[in-house]
Amino acid sequence: MKQTKYYSFEEVKQHNTKGDYWVVIDDGVYDLSKWAPHHPGGELPIRYMAGRECSDVFKAFHNSSIRETKLPLFKIGEIRDDCKTSIKESSLEQDYRKLREEVEGCLQTDYWFYVRQAINLGLIFAALVYGVVFSDNVYIQVASSFTMAAFWQQMAFVGHDGGHMAITHDFKTDWKIGIFVGNMTTGVSIGWWKKSHNAHHIVTNSVEFDPDIQHLPVFAVTEKFFKSVKSMYHERILYFDRVARFFVSNQHWLYYIVMGLARFNLYVQSFLLVFSLPSGRNKYFELFGLIFFWTWYIYLCSFLPTWTSLFIFVFVAHFLAGILHVQITLSHFSMDTYHGHPNEVFKGSGYALLQLQTTMDIECNPWLDFFHGGLQFQIEHHLFPRLPRHRLRETKSKVQELCRKHNVPYRSKTFYEANLEVIQRLKETATKAKCLSPIIWEGVNAIG
Repeated sequence: MKQTKYYSFEEVKQHNTKGDYWVVIDDGVYDLSKWAPHHPGGELPIRYMAGRECSDVFKAFHNSSIRETKLPLFKIGEIRDDCKTSIKESSLEQDYRKLREEVEGCLQTDYWFYVRQAINLGLIFAALVYGVVFSDNVYIQVASSFTMAAFWQQMAFVGHDGGHMAITHDFKTDWKIGIFVGNMTTGVSIGWWKKSHNAHHIVTNSVEFDPDIQHLPVFAVTEKFFKSVKSMYHERILYFDRVARFFVSNQHWLYYIVMGLARFNLYVQSFLLVFSLPSGRNKYFELFGLIFFWTWYIYLCSFLPTWTSLFIFVFVAHFLAGILHVQITLSHFSMDTYHGHPNEVFKGSGYALLQLQTTMDIECNPWLDFFHGGLQFQIEHHLFPRLPRHRLRETKSKVQELCRKHNVPYRSKTFYEANLEVIQRLKETATKAKCLSPIIWEGVNAIG
């Protein structure tokens, strides 16, 4: 019988460099170094958590089957008993874990919900094809750009669900749904999305780690970016240089314009990711999906009678689709940011407190749920990322009760109020950027 090896947390911390990944889950020590390149969620989440305790992060993204069958294959030992006492969990974290166990009983998907989604999306696409292909009225053809934007927005919501395995809860099935919905119908790589979005979830609003707030030279949601920082996601320095200072100083005016153009950047990022993948099944499926999208989209656009109508159709559809990017940023841009890794910042209150302090909900009536596509329940989604979209509303009251019990703020605003708050935050940062004197600014930039 193999003898159990015991390690201290200090020993585990030594294994946190690229290609050398040890993690601690429920006092067990696991070596994920060889598995990381094959991890369905990408290597980055494992790299971010290497050398650290990550029980809550792991359980938030993996079902009990993976915990019981896959995870034990990588176990190399246990944390020493004398080291366990050094980890003090807060009552918030303890109650969050109890709530997670309760919520995991609600993971069952109502497939009729997605049948209705499929019917609605089919009708939207049919209206799009009719307006562009079968109508001779140029005004109807151009007006179909609204339908195109609505189709992309609603498809993105389904892609978001699939990317989190919140539809069938089977990785291969939800990945295939993601390829269809992301690559084939919207032109955005599901692989790129998973790489970026999974990282965002586990290090939400970290200046150095979270790609969703790393938007220099265009945006800086906090003055913490005035000191050029090393992005652990992009693996390069984000310089707050003269170009960045100009854009950031005017970012509150540029916000909606940039959101309206953001989709073009996603196309570029998708191809860059796919071409960087090693040869294999994933790469070819991803690439085929993107080629399929551009084939049908260009063919659809070929029915527009003039270059003017083509330009208006493409531009308006992409600009309106920017509403989705606004929805994504509302829940985080005005919330707390911090330097470093959340394990060091939030300590005993860990994953739960991280999500509650960096995430905000958007209030809306149930009949408007289709417009937000589940993104209005970002707090619940961040705490329970595998929870099906149609289960989020019923979970909201349980999370609010948790926050009241532990006197933790639960941020929730209307769509209008959230937009105002984000603009105000961007304006405050812009004002600070403008007020940097040339001498101070040059010194700050030199730090990078």
